[in-house]
Amino acid sequence: MKIIILEGIATSGKTSVKNKLIENLNKKGLSFSIIEEDETLLPILDNKDKQISVDLLREIIIKKLKEEKDFIIFDRLFFTHIFRTNSSIKDFEEIENLLKNNSLLIFLKIDELKIPERINTARNHRDKEWNDYVDKKGTNKEIYQYYIKQQRLLLNLLDETSLKYKIFDTTQMDFENIANEILKYNEVANVACHVPTNIAP
Repeated sequence: MKIIILEGIATSGKTSVKNKLIENLNKKGLSFSIIEEDETLLPILDNKDKQISVDLLREIIIKKLKEEKDFIIFDRLFFTHIFRTNSSIKDFEEIENLLKNNSLLIFLKIDELKIPERINTARNHRDKEWNDYVDKKGTNKEIYQYYIKQQRLLLNLLDETSLKYKIFDTTQMDFENIANEILKYNEVANVACHVPTNIAP
């Protein structure tokens, strides 16, 4: 079993990359389980208590690790919880320890100058609920700054994680090639290694 964790801000391309991964895994005849943010984040979207986050994620991970699948793919996991609860990697050490074997954290990064454009584009095709949620963050300028700040903080977490990770720039939205690279890396890499590694694409 190999574990892929997709992290990044809203509109960074997690869903698009995930869909391409699903397509490729189906072509290869490999079994997989997808854990959406509907399970990992949305049930406690407004939570500020780190222990509540840890308890939720622990339950989900332990349950999924019992499945006999070739791949488990998490669409968001603990990075957003760390940001929202104003906590640290150390506070989520238990979660990292559950994931260390055979896991690869994928961080999807957008050029900061393109984040406003990506947010505006998302507004046109996402539902009213998402737009209302974004609007709560303030003016357009405040919304853009919120996501820029969030991406910076999430990137900083990579310096502290004990998980192996890889950063992909999704500014050009080359999601198919990114998915191919993720699976190629999983085929040749010893992802059970506990030493965090940032390998630029």
